Amino acid sequence: MKQEGLKKSFVHTMQQKIFSGEYQIGQQLPPERELAQELGVSRSLVNTGILELANQGFIRIIPRQGSIIADYKKNGTLQVLSALMSCDSFRLDYPLFCNLVDLRILIESECARLASLHATAEEIDALRKLTQQVKTAAQPADATEPLLRFHYLLTQYSGNAVYTMTFKSFETTIQRLIRQHLVLAPDIPKTVKLHDALVRSLELHDAEASAQNVRLCILHGSSALKKLYQT
Repeated sequence: MKQEGLKKSFVHTMQQKIFSGEYQIGQQLPPERELAQELGVSRSLVNTGILELANQGFIRIIPRQGSIIADYKKNGTLQVLSALMSCDSFRLDYPLFCNLVDLRILIESECARLASLHATAEEIDALRKLTQQVKTAAQPADATEPLLRFHYLLTQYSGNAVYTMTFKSFETTIQRLIRQHLVLAPDIPKTVKLHDALVRSLELHDAEASAQNVRLCILHGSSALKKLYQT
């Protein structure tokens, strides 16, 4: 059981190194002996871990040449997507980060449009209260949870369960990105202003304005995170 836990930890660590861009697609991995020394595990554990990563679609093993990072973006499996959903790397590979932002805009814009048509007065009031919690947060990072819940509830109020499940699947990654935004560039007044505008458009049942306003909310956060990639 302990050995299985160590292998799981090794696989997770390697996944984060790949998602962060520390290991690039097409790059050859260091020899197993070096990886074992670097991560403080046995060489046999590295060997079994690499085999699992290969089965998941992260690594391609070439006989007599070694292991290279596979093009998981083009040939990714459900296991690759599952790993991305729970990714806790501090910094994602930049194109992957942009892809995730695009996914949020695509899904949440439609959720906002649908919510403007279906959300009840009580549900819209719940979003307004969460915006108020963001405004009164003692520290910028304390606004993470109300912001995360705001966007989660927005998917719920769309009436589309698959949108909600998709958001929930990426919740760990989205939560970390929201927190990074608030720590790096804590412009709470603008964040509140954008979310207030979204609540008002939902209240007015303005589908197009609601879709545009949630897009602006997401872009505001993602633009702050670009500072990560300029250092």
